[in-house]
Amino acid sequence: MQNQTETLGIGSKAPGFSLQAANQPGTFSLSEMLIRGPVVVEFLRGTW
Repeated sequence: MQNQTETLGIGSKAPGFSLQAANQPGTFSLSEMLIRGPVVVEFLRGTW
């Protein structure tokens, strides 16, 4: 696993990544989603 310590600025391109899908079996791949068009990635942290 690769650890990143730098943050991206607004409008910066994100590096490629894949994650376990939360709402369906399989994985979410940024590169696969970009084939369909622009992607917005949002991280929400909760304390619930």
